[in-house]
Amino acid sequence: QLVRGREGGEPARRMSLSADADTDELHEKLAELQRENQLLEMENNLLSLCSERVLAQASEHEDADKSTRKASRKGGKKERLPLELTLQQKFEVANAEGDQAKAQMEECKNVSEKLIDDLRALLEEADIKLSEISKDSYEFKRDVSNSAPGKPISEKVLHYLEDKLRTKDSVVDKLTLKNAALKQQILKLENQLQHKEEMGEVLHVIDFDQLKIENQQYLEKIEERNNELLKLKLTTGNIVQTLNASKKRLNRLMMESETLKRMILEKQALTKKVCEEIDSIEVEKVKVKKANAALHKQIEESGMPEVLEYVTQKAAAHQLTKDLNNYERKVEISEMELKRRRVQLRSAGMMTGASSNRSPSQGY
Repeated sequence: QLVRGREGGEPARRMSLSADADTDELHEKLAELQRENQLLEMENNLLSLCSERVLAQASEHEDADKSTRKASRKGGKKERLPLELTLQQKFEVANAEGDQAKAQMEECKNVSEKLIDDLRALLEEADIKLSEISKDSYEFKRDVSNSAPGKPISEKVLHYLEDKLRTKDSVVDKLTLKNAALKQQILKLENQLQHKEEMGEVLHVIDFDQLKIENQQYLEKIEERNNELLKLKLTTGNIVQTLNASKKRLNRLMMESETLKRMILEKQALTKKVCEEIDSIEVEKVKVKKANAALHKQIEESGMPEVLEYVTQKAAAHQLTKDLNNYERKVEISEMELKRRRVQLRSAGMMTGASSNRSPSQGY
């Protein structure tokens, strides 16, 4: 029974192996058919594009085509159209489509280059306008905002606008004269060209090539000049920014100097007042000392006073001693305040000298 089971399983394995082989073969054939379908689809797309272009070009000769078709129908036999293109026809169609694609790419390249040139010209014009606006803003601030405060703002603005209008009028006149000169030059060149054509001295290809070379050289020189002008504009912008920053710093230092001068004047006035108070206190001190000496002398010269007089004199002496101590304390406080004011005046004088020495170098 085991032998019979093995003999019965071998045909089943063979059938499964053959089925797997058939499946792999079918998969390969399917992949090949898909590749062929893709190639045919690409060929059909190329052929449709070529036929559409040819039909569009042949639409002008539609009447002639109709007459030829009628003549062919009268012949009685119809030409059998081929179902598949030959390799030569496929090659011609592919070459035609490649040439058409190259022409379209060249046209797109020309259009994009023209667009880039236009955008570059617009960008340069915007840069020029921006520099002119910044220059006008700087001149407006210089002539109107930072001018002398004698005139009102309205008169300053009117004067500034009148100057600008006069400048614009002069520029317009110059451009008008230049335009007229260019028109005269163009008219002269046209007359010369017309005269040469009449005389039979038409320009040859070599002349045109020479003119193209000269034009290219002039364009390169113009490009170099434009680059130099752009560098000069950038340098001028940096210089203007540095100048504005220096002006701001100078204004700030001038304000600080004015503040310090005002503080010095206040401190000097306060010091003068303190000195006057010290002098008055010194005078009072001298008077009190004289009175005290006179009292001591009177006490020494007089004899033994009575009890009530002694008590009164003792109270007066105590009061005078107290007043003397108060005056001496006031004198000490005044002397300390005088020393502190002198130290402050010395420090303020040192700060003023440092700021006066620093401001010219920073402004420069």
